[in-house]
Formats: sequence, structure tokens, C-alpha cells
Amino acid sequence: MKDLIFKAEEISVKLSYFNEASKVIDSLSDNVKYCVIADAKVLDMHQDFKNGLLKKGCFIFEVEEAEKQKNLETYAEAIAFMQKNGMNRQDCLIGFGGGAITDLTGFIASSYMRGIKYLQIPTSLLAQVDASIGGKTGINFGQIKNFVGSFYNPVQVFICADFLQSLNEQEFLNGFSEVIKHSLITSKESLEKIKKTSQEILAKDAYTLLKCVEESVQIKAQIVASDFKEKGARKYLNFGHTFAHGIESANYKSPIFHGHAVIIGMLMALKYSKELGFLQESSYELAKEVISHFNYNFTNIALDAELIFEAMKSDKKNTETINLVLLREIGEPFIYEEQSSETLKHYIKEFINDFKK
Repeated sequence: MKDLIFKAEEISVKLSYFNEASKVIDSLSDNVKYCVIADAKVLDMHQDFKNGLLKKGCFIFEVEEAEKQKNLETYAEAIAFMQKNGMNRQDCLIGFGGGAITDLTGFIASSYMRGIKYLQIPTSLLAQVDASIGGKTGINFGQIKNFVGSFYNPVQVFICADFLQSLNEQEFLNGFSEVIKHSLITSKESLEKIKKTSQEILAKDAYTLLKCVEESVQIKAQIVASDFKEKGARKYLNFGHTFAHGIESANYKSPIFHGHAVIIGMLMALKYSKELGFLQESSYELAKEVISHFNYNFTNIALDAELIFEAMKSDKKNTETINLVLLREIGEPFIYEEQSSETLKHYIKEFINDFKK
């Protein structure tokens, strides 16, 4: 028997930063056929941008309810739309919208004709700093988020400050949770910088925002570049997410902001790190203080310990044990294998009882 060894090709992803949406349109080639998978609501808010896409000759497939429709049915409809419009392997797909759209677009691109090029134009802060970076694609299956998916990088990501101005406070904070996460797993200095510039961030100062997004993207990009298929360090990007996915699954019938679930999930992971004797009290209090600078509204989030725990057990990242990313110190994440289901379930119940929305 002889083994065949195939070396994976290196993929280069171009990151482009703009203040104005019109510059994104200008960057699109006149010699390429594009199909845009777009969030219909976001597209309606940016009519000039929509007109610019149409003038470029783009075909637009609109998704009315992105998170609810991130499923096999919408995937099949998009494939049929692309086939009907004669898209082939030399053409290019574009994702325009938040994280649900960038996830969906990436998965479509990875599987249409066994893979075509695609660009991402993330319009939410969450998508800019997280969902569109790193090549993770996916759609929901049943009640499990991103259960069907792939690793497939875009050729280019356009990050434009223009789109962030139309976000309301909670939509903006939805994405900012990932910026906080990147700081928590990187360094105290990074976290202190967020604390120092919190007022400018909340005011959506364009310079501060672009700087903040760029630094956060670089943190994630460096981790992803070292571990694209999530075999080692990339797992640290799941800090707070095992708890968060449990919270989201428990709220499946009334979808909540992913970032708000992540904030609660990180608070759970931080407190568990402290209670297990890994994280110092002072570091725990610093992390809590920074999060408290931002006015997250959790009132519509149901916290049911049984539902959260059962969803955590079915998380695709877990096998026989529940794997949690915890902190030994801010900037020092590690994988903790929870052996005792009862201990974890009891902790979740206690956390919920003490948690103030």
C-alpha cells in the first residue's frame, strides 16, 4: 500500500479598510460576474450601495430573515438562483450583511461547483471582527447552530466604517463582544486600552472604531494563520462560546444577539475560572469592570440551566467531556476538560441565580 500525500495550498486573504461604501463598489472588477447574497433589510438601508451593485451588473439574492433562514432550504434556493443566472467556477460570490450572511455565503461558495471565489462585505461589527475572518462557514441544522459547514477562506474582506453608523446601540454591542473577547485572550494591555477608549467607542468615533477593528482583526488573523483547521490555538477563540451556544440554543424559538450570549458566556467562563482557582480575583474584577462600561441589554434572554447544559453537551466541539476555554490569567487561555457533568450543571444553576440582567 502506498500513501498519497497532498499538501494544502496557502490561501492569501486581502483585508481592505474604507471609510466610505462607494469605495467598496469602486474596488469591484468590471470584468467579473458577481452574485451577491445579501441581507434584504441591510440592503434597504443602503440604497446607494444597492444601486452601485446593480450598476456593476451584480445578481442579488436577498435573504429576508438572515439568522432564521441560515438553513438548508435557503442554501438550496441560493444554489438554484446562481445556476439559473449561469454562475460558473470562474465567477465570484459576495456576502453582504452580518454574520449569518457571511456564514451562509462562505458555505455556498465552498460547495457550489466544488468551490468558487468569494468576497465578504460584513456590515455589522460582529461580522467585521469575527464571522467574516478565519474561513469558518456554516448553516444551522435543526436547533443546532452552524452544525453543517466548512473551512473556506474568502479572497478578500472589505471592512467599511460607513456600515457601522447605521447600527443601533445593541446591534453595535452585539459585535463588540468579540473585540472584548480578543482582548481577554490576548493581554491585560489590550483590555486596558478598551477601558481607556470606551467613550470614543460608544460614540462610534470613526478613527477609534477603524483602529479598534483593525487591531481585533489582526489578533484573530494571527491565531487563525497559525491554526486554520482549529487543532490547537484557534480553539481559544471559543472563549465563552460553549456557554454562549448553549444560551443561544435555549433561546432558539426567539433568536437573541449572538454577542450578548457571548458576553454572558464569557462572564460564566471568567467566574468558573476564578472558582476553580485558576484566575485571580483582581483579574476577574478588571474583566467585569471593562464589560460593565458597555450597556448590554439582556432582558429578552431566557436563561434555563437544563436547556443550556443539554445544548452544551451536543456542541460539535465536545466528545466525551465538555471542553471549556478558561483563563489562567488575562491573555492566558487554556482548554479545560470538565469531567463532572453534575459540577458544571450545578455551577450554571448558581450563576443564573446570581446573574443580574
